[in-house]
Amino acid sequence: MKKFLLVCAVALFAFNPSASAQCVPNTTITQPGITPDSATGLASGISGQLYTQVMQIRVPADTVVELIPGVPVTVPITSITLTSFTGLPPGITYTCTPSNCVFPGGSNGCVLISGTTNVAGNYPLTAIISTVASVFGNPVTQVDTLSYYSIDISNATTGIDESTGLNFSMDQNSPNPCNENTGIRYSLPSSGEVDFRIFNLIGKEVYRSLLNAEQGINELRLDSRDFAPGVYMYTMTFNGETLSKRMVISRK
Repeated sequence: MKKFLLVCAVALFAFNPSASAQCVPNTTITQPGITPDSATGLASGISGQLYTQVMQIRVPADTVVELIPGVPVTVPITSITLTSFTGLPPGITYTCTPSNCVFPGGSNGCVLISGTTNVAGNYPLTAIISTVASVFGNPVTQVDTLSYYSIDISNATTGIDESTGLNFSMDQNSPNPCNENTGIRYSLPSSGEVDFRIFNLIGKEVYRSLLNAEQGINELRLDSRDFAPGVYMYTMTFNGETLSKRMVISRK
């Protein structure tokens, strides 16, 4: 039920009916998904300054699943709900529209994340979502965990090692899309361990490697033939800071 699971990603940040402020859905958006998407990521913030991020959501009206291998069936999406959400920086809250944080199939919604925190750091976000679809008239619920978004809160001088003038950065993999091998260049302000992970679009970790990298420019080579064709998110974490991008694997 891979395609059925993909729709879960659109409800990532929609749970906190107690918050007072709300956003306005952009009803001109007709393509299912969330903006900004997971490849773009959420805006960074600065400690002691107001943080604001609006996410626009479009829930698909239906999706295609294979209840029997090789036999695709179109099923309506009833709703997507975020049932729990953890990881926001202290002092930052969120609210969704509609206020009950239940997004009906075929609807537009939005989430406002805002507040001020005095604690710098990288905050990985984790959401548990519940998707309800109607299969031959019967409700079917799918529960999944999504964990490929994060919020980075920094001090004004955070990000660059003053002794080297280098910062932590990660390039887009090349080639992309890839069908055999691909490379990812990344830069470190100092030598150390980098936590590299790959997630599929429903947030499931499919690959992890701990890299012993050198100060300066490094390159990671991947054999993309080890993964099924599709869209993946990859992240690198160094000294508590996480960067993420999207990778497409295809077959000739």
